[in-house]
Amino acid sequence: MSEQKDVIGEILNSLRVGDANEEEAEKQYDEEYVNLLKSACKSFLEKEEFIVGQIVKWKDNLKNRRFPYYNQPAIVISILDEPVNSKEDESGSPYFLETLDIILGIIVDDGTFLTFYYDSRRFESY
Repeated sequence: MSEQKDVIGEILNSLRVGDANEEEAEKQYDEEYVNLLKSACKSFLEKEEFIVGQIVKWKDNLKNRRFPYYNQPAIVISILDEPVNSKEDESGSPYFLETLDIILGIIVDDGTFLTFYYDSRRFESY
């Protein structure tokens, strides 16, 4: 868990630094980047309807959690009637007030079945 906190801490720190990295501030973004950005946005906004027991996976470019891995199947455990908002209090965090409206189950590397809350807009049918 501390390794995950270290990684998240590094990401948050890099987000706080912002334009301090002049090389990144001067970076030019090409048409390919803009098209990828538009595609990811369109995919995020196209929400599928899921049912309990359905197998799902991350949509391309929308994975924002460690688990499940890309292309790893997850099973829908519950669809929340009232979404939960992430309690992350740092507005620079990608988890800040994230809408969590689905509970998915996965089997992690040691064979343990775990459940996690996610934003269903990031998933598609497997």
